[in-house]
Amino acid sequence: MTRSLSALSPYYRIELAPQAWKEVGCVAAVDFQVLQDVMELLAVEGTPYEQGQGPHALTVAGFEVLYTRDDEERVLTLHRVRRAAQQPGKTG
Repeated sequence: MTRSLSALSPYYRIELAPQAWKEVGCVAAVDFQVLQDVMELLAVEGTPYEQGQGPHALTVAGFEVLYTRDDEERVLTLHRVRRAAQQPGKTG
């Protein structure tokens, strides 16, 4: 199986803080591939709209991510990774 993002060189290295590792470990198997794609996307594209180290919050592909960014070392550290809360009146 060919994945399009793997052909691009990551700009950032993704690191998971201990709490994020626990949360990732609890992600359902059907959602794990989506989460993996989110992390690859962040590694390749970074987070261009957030200035400074953070912490910053981002919601992408149904996941809320709390992270800090080190532009000199090119590292995004994920501190929290969880399913985004659904808005009232919307179904998943």
